Amino acid sequence: MARRLALLTLLVLAGVPPSAAYGASSVVGGTTLQVASAPWVVALRQTVRGGSLVCTGAVLDSLHVLTAGHCVFDLTGTLAPPAAFTVRAGASNYLTPAAGDAVQDRGVSSYRVHPRFSWSTGVSADDVAVLALTAPLDLTTPQVQAAPLPSDSALYPAPASLTLAGFGRESSGAPDGSLNSLAATVDPQGECGTLRNTVIPGNNAVAFCSTASSASLCSGDSGAALVTADPPHTIVGIASAGPTSCTPGGHALLTNVQAPEILDFIRGNDQPPTAPRPSATTYVRLDGDTPFHARTTVTCTSGGWDGTPSLAYAFLDRRTGAIIQSSTTGTLLLTDQMIGAQLACRAVATNAGGSAVLETLTTATVEPTPKLDVEHIPPVTAHRGRSVQVRVWLDAEAGINGKYGVCVLPPARVATRACASQKVAPGGGRLALTVSLRIKRAAPLGVAKLAVSAVAGPSQGQSAVVLRVLR
Repeated sequence: MARRLALLTLLVLAGVPPSAAYGASSVVGGTTLQVASAPWVVALRQTVRGGSLVCTGAVLDSLHVLTAGHCVFDLTGTLAPPAAFTVRAGASNYLTPAAGDAVQDRGVSSYRVHPRFSWSTGVSADDVAVLALTAPLDLTTPQVQAAPLPSDSALYPAPASLTLAGFGRESSGAPDGSLNSLAATVDPQGECGTLRNTVIPGNNAVAFCSTASSASLCSGDSGAALVTADPPHTIVGIASAGPTSCTPGGHALLTNVQAPEILDFIRGNDQPPTAPRPSATTYVRLDGDTPFHARTTVTCTSGGWDGTPSLAYAFLDRRTGAIIQSSTTGTLLLTDQMIGAQLACRAVATNAGGSAVLETLTTATVEPTPKLDVEHIPPVTAHRGRSVQVRVWLDAEAGINGKYGVCVLPPARVATRACASQKVAPGGGRLALTVSLRIKRAAPLGVAKLAVSAVAGPSQGQSAVVLRVLR
């Protein structure tokens, strides 16, 4: 189950150890960090009765801090007054600053919460807020620096080298206030490992999941920025929720900063374009003659999306996750190289707010093209200037349907090419086709060899027949 990552710290003066209130995943199993290595990270505290709620944030500029939307609500789901918040920057430990820290404490004068965010005891999409500080931060010190936003929006965070630093719990015990980091890998869009939540996959245009092999987010990491590991450490996501157990290797839910709906809001647009979402009538469907055989065509279709998006399609092999083809047409010719693929279809819905994906739940295995046998054709006799009937029996493997056809190609001096075809219902099987061949008046007398080619759906076969031409 996914839970928010805010942390409630009860007053030590009361003699009660800190404990988690709502939230689930500090960096457990991470690496303790000096703030100069992640100078954009700040601790955000909200004063509540008997203690404080702790989140993490990221410096956007001297007057603004980025965090999770749920971090500006109190435990009852009510927006807290700006005066309830304090921001501590330049600290490697928000409880006990370390040697070499350059702490800057600021109040919050106001904040903006994404208009589509809805507070919940569980999780919600569009989990992002921007805080305005009462006084500017000094960004000339190595301990306090801004992290840049993406220069342009993107369809989805690339699974490149990413890192996150936060002030959450380091273990199941009380938090010690230290800053810790982890290296993260982004999950495929629309997937979230074993983390059950109500955001993925329906809101995958504005949210994604990530995991760290030996670490996990935990309570207090809400609002922490997932950034590119290499400078300039561009913000890619905002920590929103994680597993209740904080087990290393667990998946975490993040708000997608690269989505236009989120990025435009952070930049100051309080009515950003809404990214596509599936509705109750949204579908994605993979169609074709079943079973799917090489040398046949399949199609992918989708519809029923909110947000009037444009649609594109991707065909993928679920065995490997590899994309076989992407296009706007949604049509794929299956080739012999695709035999064995576990074929699935992905619809990509895009509008000004971002891009969402939805995949078919089931897959279909691409099977080899069925065999087609052309049965032995007895020799035929014909007369000059007359027609002769060549009867060809086709014996196809079960499951072939569609068009069956036969063409007879004689030497040019004997006759011209002739064909016959018939539409066959599902089930296929043995079928006879008769080709009428008109012998030329000046055809040479004697024996000629006729080439026979046949098709049955995607299958092909060849044979030959001996023709004796008489006067």
